Amino acid sequence: MRILRYATFTILLFSCLLMTGCGSDPDHYPIDRVEILLSRMSVEEKVGQVIMGFFRGTTLSEEQINRISGLHLGGVILYTGAGNIENTAQVAALNESIQNTAREAGILPLFISIDQEGGLVCRLTEGVTVFPGNMALGATGSESLTAASADVTARELRALGITMNFAPVVDVNSNPANPVIGIRSFGSSPEEVARLGRAVIEPYRQAGVVCTAKHFPGHGDTDIDSHIGLPIVKHDRSRLEEVELYPFRAMVRDGVPAVMTAHVEVPALDPTGLPATLSKPILDILRNEIGFSGLIITDSMGMGAIVQGWGLEEAAVLSFLAGADILLFGADKGHEPAEQDGVYQALLDAVQNGRIPMKRLNDSVRRILAAKLAYGLLDDPFPHENRQAELATSENLATADDVAVNSITLIRNTAKNLPLSGNVPTPIIWPTEMASYLQPLLLEMPNLVPCLAPLQPGIDDIARVAETIAGSPVVVAASYNLDRNPGWLNLLRTINGDNLIVVAVRSPYDLLQIPETATYLATYSDRPVAVRALARLLTGRFTPRGHLPVDLPGLYDRGWGITEF
Repeated sequence: MRILRYATFTILLFSCLLMTGCGSDPDHYPIDRVEILLSRMSVEEKVGQVIMGFFRGTTLSEEQINRISGLHLGGVILYTGAGNIENTAQVAALNESIQNTAREAGILPLFISIDQEGGLVCRLTEGVTVFPGNMALGATGSESLTAASADVTARELRALGITMNFAPVVDVNSNPANPVIGIRSFGSSPEEVARLGRAVIEPYRQAGVVCTAKHFPGHGDTDIDSHIGLPIVKHDRSRLEEVELYPFRAMVRDGVPAVMTAHVEVPALDPTGLPATLSKPILDILRNEIGFSGLIITDSMGMGAIVQGWGLEEAAVLSFLAGADILLFGADKGHEPAEQDGVYQALLDAVQNGRIPMKRLNDSVRRILAAKLAYGLLDDPFPHENRQAELATSENLATADDVAVNSITLIRNTAKNLPLSGNVPTPIIWPTEMASYLQPLLLEMPNLVPCLAPLQPGIDDIARVAETIAGSPVVVAASYNLDRNPGWLNLLRTINGDNLIVVAVRSPYDLLQIPETATYLATYSDRPVAVRALARLLTGRFTPRGHLPVDLPGLYDRGWGITEF
């Protein structure tokens, strides 16, 4: 058994437990085990535990092996863009080697984390079950489907050796112009976001994967992407309590083990201008007022909202002093894994010169160790080979299909264009850059005739599309975030008529840009499972079931949805 790989460590630990007489008391055993571990760690080992960093490649380089062992890293994060993910077998082998590296170096097992939210943000897309995403779940309104999707995702992640997922997003998306949350949110109702977010916690716990509520204290009403700049949430405390903070209070009450901070400025909570990630007053609200005792994890420290103002090393020290337990360093543009070495040294220097009190460091490391113990990492951090055959099973895929079928929302059908005939050739207009997402639809509906154009089409492109569809009784077109793609918006406005069916395969807010459209649907996702379900709805194989989880101001309220043709 792989647990034997920690034989020396385990024997030593149990000897300590026997000597202290605490091994027979289940109520005190976990905390005593943590305290024994903590007491035996050096300052260098403790500092390493608070760092979670990215690396490059599908296998561990010698540089990364040295970083894990030399910095005593507490965790790593996997990214597609960093070249960490090729296929599930490779990911499992990579995670095995990460934990073997820790074992051979005599350090604690690492958290291996990922962003696998479903929908728009999925690092693993092949060989696993991929869900349509949070806003699709919000459109179903179903706690049971939300819990089932969490169960499938968590079990598949744990089989691969991934033990922490930065999900669910519990931001309340109250701003239609939000460039970074949008369909990653369950919706615009704080009560619904809280209800569905809470349904995720227990399935993850049962699977042995730490789930993470993000982004505290709320990123839903912003119009700047914190990857690029620093957003400001300008609401007063009363409104923040009613909307932004509401889901986090609910998640904490139900025992969420980790919360991720937002790189947002909230003057009502901290007038100094510090973003929440660096703000002690804001993180104190989470820790002391809300009563959260779990892990506070930063969003990636390399994002523009942080490094543009404070720099990586100083920001790391400030964030830790503010109350963060784990500092996350992701594969942000312009950053390299070697920067983690400087961050480690900056934190170590701050502890050794007294800027970071030892009690502050011990408090965070104690929480990290407690989470690793509670989720089984101290005894079995490895991938589960016997469970990898259960990835993307027919049962798991059926669960994803249930979410898709129950989420697609028919918002308008005034021209009665639906359902479509499955035999009549019908043009479908789709961005060239997203052509691969169209393929599942074409397989389900071979009568569709693709008409591709660039997402930012020129005058000639628009003229070509208009000529191609001329005389067609019905035309289908995808919409992709029209507020950010003015060329595509111009194309749709040019060809718009009673025969046009627009399908929002990303943001449902697109209807605000083309309010005169006669037939309008929202899938909230262009993942294959959502596109296949769309084909079945278009041809009337099932009637629409979804309801808007957000308000479309001036057009439709949250909860609207046509459930018959």
